[in-house]
Amino acid sequence: MLNATIAFLLVFSGLYALLIVLVHRGRARHGGGLTEFFVSGRDLGLGTAIATLGATEIGLITIAYNAQKGFNEGFAAFHIGLAALIGCAFVGFFGFVVRPIRRTGVLTLPEYYEVRFGREIRVFGAIVMALGGILNMGLFLKVASAFLAAMLSVQGAAIGVEALMIVLISVSVLYTCYGGMRSVIITDIFQFVLLSAGLIAAIVFLSDIIPLDKAVAVVTEQKGTAGFDPFVNPNFGVSYVMWMILVAGIVSAAIWPTALTRALCIEKEETVAPAYLIASVVFLSRMLIPAFLGVMAFVYFNAPEFAANQDLLAPHGQDADLVATPLMLAHAMPSWLLAFLTVAMFASFMSTQDSYLFCWASIISRDIVGPLTGKIDAERFQVWGTRILIVLIACYELYWGLIYEGREDVWDYLTVSGSIYFCSGIVLLAGGLYWKRATRRGALWALILGFSAIFSLGPLKTALGLEAISSPVIGFGAIGLSILGLIVGSLTDRPPPVPAEQGAQP
Repeated sequence: MLNATIAFLLVFSGLYALLIVLVHRGRARHGGGLTEFFVSGRDLGLGTAIATLGATEIGLITIAYNAQKGFNEGFAAFHIGLAALIGCAFVGFFGFVVRPIRRTGVLTLPEYYEVRFGREIRVFGAIVMALGGILNMGLFLKVASAFLAAMLSVQGAAIGVEALMIVLISVSVLYTCYGGMRSVIITDIFQFVLLSAGLIAAIVFLSDIIPLDKAVAVVTEQKGTAGFDPFVNPNFGVSYVMWMILVAGIVSAAIWPTALTRALCIEKEETVAPAYLIASVVFLSRMLIPAFLGVMAFVYFNAPEFAANQDLLAPHGQDADLVATPLMLAHAMPSWLLAFLTVAMFASFMSTQDSYLFCWASIISRDIVGPLTGKIDAERFQVWGTRILIVLIACYELYWGLIYEGREDVWDYLTVSGSIYFCSGIVLLAGGLYWKRATRRGALWALILGFSAIFSLGPLKTALGLEAISSPVIGFGAIGLSILGLIVGSLTDRPPPVPAEQGAQP
């Protein structure tokens, strides 16, 4: 007899796949040149821009690492969501980076590096950007597959992690290659709606089992003040909170390429800042809702009345904090709701996966291979080059997800690996857009010194004896060095003429 969860999962998955095909057949476009392929024809309105920003930034990896934080740190983890709200609202209110970068009309971020600093900086900057971004993807498949496998295993629908990885990545690769950025955005919007419905349904259902006052009481009893106040929590502190405002807010919205590329797709420049301002609520929710599920999972496995549930969590050892939330969802919810939420989680994985695969592949093709071969504007070369690179990056992701053994939790790994790019990226973008005196030499020094953020990676910290220094401190230090490089390098160099449109105002 067919397992009930599997039966519902097959039905919902079939409906989901059918809708995806219908949506693409009705909306995906061909032709239109490089602008269509790389920035979706640059025709996004306000609502579409907000939806695709939300879908990209609330993937399954986001749910997993925030749930892990909530499980480990209690309500104190909510400060990450508040930091994201503050940072993204700042970007939207002032149009920081996002508005002037849209004004330039570039198709990729490294293309702006060439406009402002020259071709060598474009290629070098693209290499740093792609390296940080691809490393950042390293745990996506591993975490997503473990999360989904845990959700299904409790009700007897066990799925092999490796097999699930291959299925997840293959589906994402197929439709991302099919229509480029247009295909990514179409799918993102549909998936955003599905995921929102799934998460809301889960919260409503679980609230009857674990009321808010019960969650507060258990966290108070077992974690004390550290479960509520990030400044006294030994795993957070002042430097960590400040780092989150920068990373989860400003960088995630205005510097990280997968999000900033959305600004390049928006039709009107005056729409860009409002889109990011409104999206700040999504940036809050993407951290807060999964963290709250993590808190619920902590209560579900640690409150005295739920003591029997410990038997479910115990076999997972050091991965218990990562799989606690999906195990709770699987154990507490009926088969039909679990199947629906699983499909929503699958959609959430794809909504991040497609954007990341396309972003890094397009940057390598257009900003590294293109300039080196003289085929930057060769449409067929760029389109097929990007598609081939999407497949290659997906293969790397499979490999890295299986072999990396760093000791950071998921969120800390993402911030550390991402800092390899953004510690210099924020300096180059802001310096280039807002400081007319910035020069090619300053940009080069900023890139080189900002790359020092790589020493935040766990294995390197251990090898160099830097374990006593926190990753936020190393990250802030790398940004400081990058700023110093930009200033000193620029002031010791002859300033080039800056086109009027590049001396942008916010």
